[in-house]
Amino acid sequence: MTKQEQIKEKKLNTRSGNMVDNTMREAERLGTVGPIVKVTWYDAASTFKTYRINADDPKEHLTICETVGEMVVQDEHATVLVMHGSQCDGCDIFAIPTDWTQHIEILKECTSENLEHPQE
Repeated sequence: MTKQEQIKEKKLNTRSGNMVDNTMREAERLGTVGPIVKVTWYDAASTFKTYRINADDPKEHLTICETVGEMVVQDEHATVLVMHGSQCDGCDIFAIPTDWTQHIEILKECTSENLEHPQE
């Protein structure tokens, strides 16, 4: 079973008061659980005092976002990226609803070499 499958299998509720780091990082480096990716996605946007609404292409009114991180979980509901990891204070994650995702570009594959050769 891959690390991503093991994480998904635990199904921990991260919104409860008992926050548990289930990325199985154990002081591992970014890129050892999943690939480093750039996700392009649409987010909600507000426009004030507008004079026109594009009814033919309403996505014009959405904001295009790009987020880079280690993809540790992806399913039909969400893609979860780790954007920062620290041995002393855990990791910072970003969850993107799957249906908001437009494109995922793999910047660096997850391999065992990531563990053996530190980044410079």
